[in-house]
Amino acid sequence: MAGFRFASLCTCLLILASIVLPAAGLATKLPGYHGEAGRNAQDGYTFVTFGRYPYEEDGSEAPVLWRVLGPGSPEKADVIDAVNEPGRSWKKAANEDDLTGENADLCCLMTEYIVDALLYNDVKDTQDGTPLDYENTIVYRTLNTEVLARLFDAGEQAVLLEMPDRGLLALPTRKGELFRTDYGFPAEDFTESRTRRAKGTPWAFARGLKHTAGQYSWYFTADWRRPGFRWIVGDNGHISVSGADRAGGIRLVCYIHTDRLKSAGGSGTFEDPFRLVPVSVN
Repeated sequence: MAGFRFASLCTCLLILASIVLPAAGLATKLPGYHGEAGRNAQDGYTFVTFGRYPYEEDGSEAPVLWRVLGPGSPEKADVIDAVNEPGRSWKKAANEDDLTGENADLCCLMTEYIVDALLYNDVKDTQDGTPLDYENTIVYRTLNTEVLARLFDAGEQAVLLEMPDRGLLALPTRKGELFRTDYGFPAEDFTESRTRRAKGTPWAFARGLKHTAGQYSWYFTADWRRPGFRWIVGDNGHISVSGADRAGGIRLVCYIHTDRLKSAGGSGTFEDPFRLVPVSVN
């Protein structure tokens, strides 16, 4: 009888754990950039896997590795005409973000690798020569339809925040992510940056990404520099420029609600990332 009571107690505890533990979420378990990078650019970051996407040259899929940049709320795609803009530093502290209410648990993720090579747009500008808004580009539509559906299932998409004028899945912006010192990046355009540079996956190179520095290459941002041209991040991490009517590297950004996710394992390192899965709602 005592053995039966003990077994029943264990069963009850297991049931309670299955109900309570997933609801805890990850609000306190995803630290962002936490120090100067050491020998490797990855040393100052936490890493997670979330979703699946083609990785190998033949299109075989693998869990997508994301770098946790930190807590934050997203900016719109930046449309500053950099030819005429005043000198500035875009150093931004995390406490300037609106992280209250439903946004209290937001966290920004960026893919560790350039995951694909896609057409930005088929023309440089609108017919009257004005810059084409990011949300009207082919790459915006591709990311928020084909790529989104392939990368995340419905449950995973449900934890994403829609970014203003950028959708659920986007290219990074300079002001929103790439110039943020609290995300581990320099606040200038032309500074080389180990933390901003990125390697391409075998799939991305098979799709047309160019080898410009070994496995490193360049990737698009969502920002325009002047009509017909977009800012890009070069293979050494500095900000450069490219025409908006061509294909190029795609490095993704998304904002997640951490309290809707749990970890299925891992320690958060580059070699052993947290494996994020949505909290089940029964």
